[in-house]
Amino acid sequence: MPGTKIAVVQMESKLGKPAQNLRRAEHYIHEAVAQGADLICLPEAFSTSGNILEVADVSVTVPGPETDFLREQAKQAGVHIVAGLLERGDDGKYYSTSVLCGPEGTLLGHYRRVHCHELEARYLSGGSEYPVFDVEFGRIGLMQGYDINFPEVAREYCRRGVDIIVCSALVPEMFAYVANMRLPVRAVDAECIIAFASGIGTNLYAGFGYMGRSQILADPLFLEAERFDFVDGDERMVDLGKEPGVGVVEVDLDRMRRYRTKATLSGDLQPATYWQS
Repeated sequence: MPGTKIAVVQMESKLGKPAQNLRRAEHYIHEAVAQGADLICLPEAFSTSGNILEVADVSVTVPGPETDFLREQAKQAGVHIVAGLLERGDDGKYYSTSVLCGPEGTLLGHYRRVHCHELEARYLSGGSEYPVFDVEFGRIGLMQGYDINFPEVAREYCRRGVDIIVCSALVPEMFAYVANMRLPVRAVDAECIIAFASGIGTNLYAGFGYMGRSQILADPLFLEAERFDFVDGDERMVDLGKEPGVGVVEVDLDRMRRYRTKATLSGDLQPATYWQS
């Protein structure tokens, strides 16, 4: 069985210009398709940027016109697409949400970011579920940038046998060092592939830039077992730095699944009893 090609899109989304942002995303989707991608991952809040101060005005419904755009792109190319949106829920709350669209032009589901920074929590609500999606090439789990600070997210997806975690992100540059340090740790926690699709550019309202560093990572323990030439640091199979563009990697998910059946760490996990008296 051939490998699965995963693409991360690194793009700048302009505040107040959703139509331009959709056109820019379409350009990069076509570029990823030209490179044979099976799964294309876009950043968090890709159609609006992180304009949470005006979330009541810029948020969108799910489903809605933005998911219609993503469904059409996925259907035309015969691929799966994940993208982040600022969602206006039918409960009157606002969420940072990732959606997954399939090659038949269907909206397969969504994930509402569970963890919110204390400043975001003034505007956004957190979700409560970690959905898993079974597609042709494997199991997909969704998370977003701030979630990488919490190992529980990755471990939950590991427990549920996810093959790929797509993390749509829009991480402020001041947190880049910590985020970049935690990403390979989360790949070890989850024992799977992490596709980190990160935005770039500047939030003029907030006065900071976004980190970029979109990357595709694998559990280094798996790579060390599978590749005779593995060198520490090679777990980042793609790293786009600060430039816009597309990064594509082909991964053999069957080999990864076989490795996990014989070398998983989850079987050695002991109950947490150290806080009990």
